[in-house]
Amino acid sequence: MSQPHPNFEDILSEVQKSRKPIKTFPYVATQYLGVARRGWRVIQEINELLEEYECICEPEFGRAWFYGEIEIIPKPKLSAGKTNDNAIDWDPTPRLSSLKAANLGKLKDAGEGEGLITVNRDTTLAAATTLMIMHDYSQLPIMNTPREAEGIISWRSIGRALALGKACKMVSDCKEDVVILDQDDLLFNAAKIVLEKEVILVRQKDRTISGIVTATDIGQQFISMAEPFLMIEQIENHIRKMLDNIFGPEDLVFTDKQFEKPKEIKNLSDLTFGQYE
Repeated sequence: MSQPHPNFEDILSEVQKSRKPIKTFPYVATQYLGVARRGWRVIQEINELLEEYECICEPEFGRAWFYGEIEIIPKPKLSAGKTNDNAIDWDPTPRLSSLKAANLGKLKDAGEGEGLITVNRDTTLAAATTLMIMHDYSQLPIMNTPREAEGIISWRSIGRALALGKACKMVSDCKEDVVILDQDDLLFNAAKIVLEKEVILVRQKDRTISGIVTATDIGQQFISMAEPFLMIEQIENHIRKMLDNIFGPEDLVFTDKQFEKPKEIKNLSDLTFGQYE
């Protein structure tokens, strides 16, 4: 049996004490906070913990692949007159690298998945469609080398080529162009392209194609990001509905001392979530 990962704060304490790096995973940090995903508040809390224990996370906690390794290292001692911006120099912006679909090679290396399934321009259409059916994919990248993509083949491109009367014996007969983005590209910008093109390829810093992102992947990511806020809105609406049956306008009277910036309260909708208490 594999041993459970140490408590994240214990890891920080050990690094601070021993001055030796320790490798772990981003999900160990989120488990310590009792959450499943990294939002900007979670990233902020983890960076504050790193600062408290005089540690640095490499790569940055907010940008590291969630299932990839990170290294907690002691913060270098600074001589007089020098400052260290590492603790606050983190990127809160969602990027393509946060998607599993953008890290298929790393998933394969970790024993999770089959990696990026590809074909080449000389693959027969029958072989390509067999792969698509076997893996339940709607499209496959056409790769000449790990760093060179010629396009993609998809059910849509096949249907379009057949409708135009093409023979479509080989993959090259019914391919279509594909947009390639870097892992560091903004997720919001990538989402717009995926909505238009339906699919993009993602490459690493060494130019290797590392993943294929579809509208499904983007949708799942945005659901995970938006769900907490939608849940809070639902809770607030339920509270407001319950209080509407109990308190009328005449009950909503507050002294100036109760709010830093008092305003006229006419109904429950004028209250903030924190003011319901």
